[in-house]
Amino acid sequence: MIDSRGLAIKLIFKTVIFIGLLATQLVAANGKISLEAKVDKNRIKIGDLIKYSIVVTRDENVNVEMPGLGANLGAFEIHNYDDPEPEKSKGEIIQRREYTISTYDIGDYEIPSVTVRYSVGEDSLWKELTTEKIKITVESLKPSEAGDIRDIKSPLEIERDWIRVIRFVAAGVIIVLIGVLVFLYIKRRKEGKSLIPRSDKPKRPPHEIALEELEQLLQEELVEKGEIKQFYIRISEIIRSYIEGRFFIIAIEMTTTQLIDTMRDAEVDDEHVQFVEDFLIQCDLVKFAKYIPTPEENQKVIDQAFEIINTTKIILEPETPEVEETEPGLKEESEINETSDEIVEVEKEVG
Repeated sequence: MIDSRGLAIKLIFKTVIFIGLLATQLVAANGKISLEAKVDKNRIKIGDLIKYSIVVTRDENVNVEMPGLGANLGAFEIHNYDDPEPEKSKGEIIQRREYTISTYDIGDYEIPSVTVRYSVGEDSLWKELTTEKIKITVESLKPSEAGDIRDIKSPLEIERDWIRVIRFVAAGVIIVLIGVLVFLYIKRRKEGKSLIPRSDKPKRPPHEIALEELEQLLQEELVEKGEIKQFYIRISEIIRSYIEGRFFIIAIEMTTTQLIDTMRDAEVDDEHVQFVEDFLIQCDLVKFAKYIPTPEENQKVIDQAFEIINTTKIILEPETPEVEETEPGLKEESEINETSDEIVEVEKEVG
């Protein structure tokens, strides 16, 4: 009786061990992975920086493709980017991607979902994990206007101060004049004219200025000197200045996203807009995300800058003055009439 109970206990114990080993093998074969997106704060003031992190926790046999460097973060602009080395903890690998972002508009915004692709072991089938959207509230820097509650004072009779009235009227006239001057300035600037007519030489076309600045930038050999970031800042400013002069868009003061949206609203050709967007995104990666481009990518950016200018430039041909010419037949007929008139006059004198 005792021997049979002992055998049963041993059998149950071995069965439990076998099931545990089988479960461990199944988990190892399938692989575990989790994805998390988080921020260090959900409520900020205008211009505050947010640390946005994407964290992937996975087994060693799980392969991961993290989001691209220029991930779509909605209305938020990327100021910095960090991709630290993966960490190992309790048999798992923790992989992070961190962005420093901000926005300069008031309101409630969302950081869009980000997708991560993964596969297990040697399996060629890739699967996807998507983060949740994160809500961010951006508040104004203006302090609260609520003040202390005070008692109502009795109305006072104020004598009319004519000098003060005259000052207010004069101030109103000055403000109206300033408004008119500002309106004329903006209008004439859009037309490419100055507020006060000048007898200066005609303004150079924007493409000539941009091509000259590009050639000067290449002669400085910043890439060869290792000043990669400075080179990308300069070449980006040259193209933005060209777009401002060519399409009358304030390109220097806009982010890349705002500039592309404005160009589409101005009905610029879609092919040109896409070419400008690819160029500026590559420049932003080097300027803000600490991305180190290859020599081939440096040459591609230079070629893109020249192609943007050459494919969108406007060349004005000088007008040819119209010369009024008398048709040969009319000219001959006029000469014949004059000759006949002279003959008639001679005959009269002889008669």
